[in-house]
Amino acid sequence: MAPAVPLRIRTTAVLALTAACALTTACGPSDSPGARPAPPALPGGTAASASAGPGGTTGSDGDGDTARTSYALTAPRNAAGYPQGRPPASLVSTVNADLRQTAARLGVSGTPVQAYYDDRADGAWIFYNGVTGTGFDPDRLHDILDELPASREDGAGDRFTTSALDAAPGPHGGRAICNTTMVQNTMFTTAATTCSWFTPTTAAGISLVIKGDGSSTKVGFTAADVAPIMRAIRADVEQPKA
Repeated sequence: MAPAVPLRIRTTAVLALTAACALTTACGPSDSPGARPAPPALPGGTAASASAGPGGTTGSDGDGDTARTSYALTAPRNAAGYPQGRPPASLVSTVNADLRQTAARLGVSGTPVQAYYDDRADGAWIFYNGVTGTGFDPDRLHDILDELPASREDGAGDRFTTSALDAAPGPHGGRAICNTTMVQNTMFTTAATTCSWFTPTTAAGISLVIKGDGSSTKVGFTAADVAPIMRAIRADVEQPKA
């Protein structure tokens, strides 16, 4: 296990990433109220090896049957070994606002699904949100979230860098991409990432956010951290339609 992160760094990282989410449309979960669009999307990609393979394409999965299989999203009490939990309402509210903006960008609608999972080992909340629908174009949705690396200064000593990185989607095929926002200043470097996947009937994403309560072992998560968790959780929450 990684050494404990000093409280001062943890607290500052949480505040900086909250600001990053609000300013870059890149961090967050969703209450999924009603039947409004509610797919995922947070920050852009960082480190190189976030995906352990090609991004995957619509109509092909590990078994070669994606084109013949329609999937639906569920929210089991446990996914990939992570139990559901309850993040602070203030954090949920902040991330929800950002998620709604990203959902509007993607323009998908259907039945929203959402859950918060507790990563106790790393002291992080796993925000899972998505929507089950029909007629989605995985390539188009992937490309909406694709972006060239971009940086900006906030005038207070913080530098925000956003980027995107293709990820292997997992055994159900489709397309996947990770978006990361990195925050850098003289005191720390931290990152928040969402990895999203798309099929013709599902659009969903996984975001990891440090708790900032003293239990975190990291000050942020890159695409390399989140992509494997996305694939593991996807395997449990995405099921073939009956």
